Amino acid sequence: MDDYPNRRRRCYASGDIGGRRMGRLSWRSGLLTLAVLALVISFALGQGLGPVQPGPGRAALGQTNAPPQALAPALPMVSGSFADPQGRFQIGILDGYKVSQAGAAPLFQAPDGGLAYTVVIAPLSPEPPGTEIGAEPVTENTLVAVAQKAFGQGEGFLTSGLQPIPGGGIQIDWTGRLTQGATPAQPITGKIFARQRGREVFLLLVAATDAGATQLADAITTLGSTLTVP
Repeated sequence: MDDYPNRRRRCYASGDIGGRRMGRLSWRSGLLTLAVLALVISFALGQGLGPVQPGPGRAALGQTNAPPQALAPALPMVSGSFADPQGRFQIGILDGYKVSQAGAAPLFQAPDGGLAYTVVIAPLSPEPPGTEIGAEPVTENTLVAVAQKAFGQGEGFLTSGLQPIPGGGIQIDWTGRLTQGATPAQPITGKIFARQRGREVFLLLVAATDAGATQLADAITTLGSTLTVP
C-alpha cells in the first residue's frame, strides 16, 4: 500500500521540529546580542559621568601581549583581525563570527548565538600638570573600577574577583541578566580583559549564554592575546 500520506505527515512533523529548533536558536542569538548591546549602551551613557580617578592598590603589570595559548576544540580559531576605524586598537575575529557595530564599538557574535564579544575604551582622569602621560600604571583596583563604571548600568551587572594576566592587564569575571517583556530574566555570564594604555583603559568584554559558557575561559585568553594597541 502506498504510504505517501503518512510520509507527508512525517515530513511536515520533521519540518515543525526543525522550525522550532531554528526558532530557539534565533531567540538565543538575539538574546545575547541584546545583552551585549545593553552593556555597550550602558557604557556610552556612563561616559557622561566623567573619568575614573586612580585609586590605591597593587599596580597593574606592564602593557605587553602574552603569547596566545592553545585553543580548546570547541572554540573556533582566529581567522582574521578587526582594525578600529580610528586606529586605536586591533582585535582578532574568531572564525565564522558575525561582525557588526554597536555605536562606536564593534560587536562580534558566534553563529549559534552562544558567545559574543566587544571592545570599548574608557578614559582615566587626566594627569596633574607637568606629569608625563602614562608614566605610572594604575592599580588593579582602578581597572576594576573602570570596568564597573563602564558597564555598571547593565541589568544585574556584577563583577566577582580579578586575576592578573601575564604580559599586563587583568581578567574580571562578571554576571548579568536580560529581561524581555514578560519572559523570565535570562542569566548572562562573561569575562572582561582590562588593559591600560596611557590615560585610557581598553576593555574586551566577552559574554555567553549557558550554551557558550564552557568557551569563556579560552575565549578571553585567546582574544586578549590578539588585542593590540599602537
